[in-house]
Amino acid sequence: MTLLYLALVWLIGCGLLRWLFPAPLRWSLHNALLLFLAAGIGIGIASTLYFLTLASVGPKILVLASVEGVALIAALALGILVKRRGTLLQWAPGPPTPWYFTAALGVALASAVIMFIVCTLTKPHGEWDAWAIWNMRARFLFRAGEFWRDAFSNQLDWSHPDYPLLIPGIVAMCWTLARAESTLAASAAAFLFTLGTVGVLFSTLGVLRGKMQAFIAGILLLGSASLMVNGANQYADVPLGYFILGTLALLCLQDRYPEDLRFSVLAGLTAGFAAWTKNEGVLFLVAVIAARAWAISRYGNRATLTPQFLRLAAGFAAPVAVITFFKLRFAPPNDLLSKQPSHIVAHVADIGRWITVVEGYVQETFRIGYFLIPIVLVLALYWYLVRFKVAQQQRPAIATILVALGLTLAGEFAIYVALPGDASWQVQTSFERLLLQLWPSGLLAFFIAANTPQLYKPSKAAEKGKPAKKAVKPAAK
Repeated sequence: MTLLYLALVWLIGCGLLRWLFPAPLRWSLHNALLLFLAAGIGIGIASTLYFLTLASVGPKILVLASVEGVALIAALALGILVKRRGTLLQWAPGPPTPWYFTAALGVALASAVIMFIVCTLTKPHGEWDAWAIWNMRARFLFRAGEFWRDAFSNQLDWSHPDYPLLIPGIVAMCWTLARAESTLAASAAAFLFTLGTVGVLFSTLGVLRGKMQAFIAGILLLGSASLMVNGANQYADVPLGYFILGTLALLCLQDRYPEDLRFSVLAGLTAGFAAWTKNEGVLFLVAVIAARAWAISRYGNRATLTPQFLRLAAGFAAPVAVITFFKLRFAPPNDLLSKQPSHIVAHVADIGRWITVVEGYVQETFRIGYFLIPIVLVLALYWYLVRFKVAQQQRPAIATILVALGLTLAGEFAIYVALPGDASWQVQTSFERLLLQLWPSGLLAFFIAANTPQLYKPSKAAEKGKPAKKAVKPAAK
């Protein structure tokens, strides 16, 4: 039953996205991107409705089933009855993709899925954060009945009771509707987010840069062992990275199709769900707003700034309202705000903490993905071979991604310095996962900017832009 409920949640996202971006019902890159985005959008909507139902009427299963059912019927009706035609996403033109790239992508996908399944079977409850924070909170919401608010007690301060509820909400919703707990709920949701991240990156690059870049980036991301391991460990960093990537990918598509402002609406929604996933998502939401304003003002058409921001705000308005309600009504103060200002000032004035955090940033950068060879060196070699060439139309998108990720890293740096506790331990235990949140989006920026490798030597006639002439065999005497 758990898989059935998650499938219905996925249909909520499918209906909404098909209403926003209608296309013929057939296998295409357009529909593939919508399917990958629909999983996260549906989970975000369902978990939000679950929390609002719980907060308003309490743990009443019939009310919850009715609310989720109405959302499903409404979304399917919108998706089925829509008659307009909008932007159709297709493969960008590019050189042909050799067969061995397809084979390599298939091998990487199979290996990633096997790794995820093995890790899940080995640790069905996930790692520390999964069973000590996310799944524990889901059990409070499911088991405690009228006392579900105890999940946010100050006595559980070690479990970060101020964290948002996207992951605990979807797991508890599945348990409530099924009337039974199962490790399958958290594992299946983690699988959707993990493979969905790869799918969003692959599909977006296919639209923006073509098959070759999409295949290379997909192979690299599937080869990131840390993505599969942390996804199977049910850490919320992978879902957060999914929503960060979805937001930035949609803003890139907005720059490719500037007339269709629905991309900005959906980008606002995914940014709001990033904030509903983890506290770092709130920092990203602020960062992407600032980055987008600067990128459009610097490289884009300033006349589009107001219309895009109105749509962006329309997208994240509902999630931000829910987060504000949760923070003000239920969540206790977080680790940073609960401390005395004098302690924070003392930490900021400690030069040793700055040095420790900088060292951690440098060391962990070379461990991204758990590759045998540091992937930053591989990407540096790839850049040397193909170089970057950013078209004028792509500059706002690249600037948005880089500035948003840079501001997020800078904000996290400030938190590491100011946060009470051992800075070295905090960096060592969490910064690798923080980089994992931004790693897929970093790959998106890299492959948008990188030139497409030419694996086939063009003919001399093609180089001159003329059709090649057939050789005429002289007649035999």
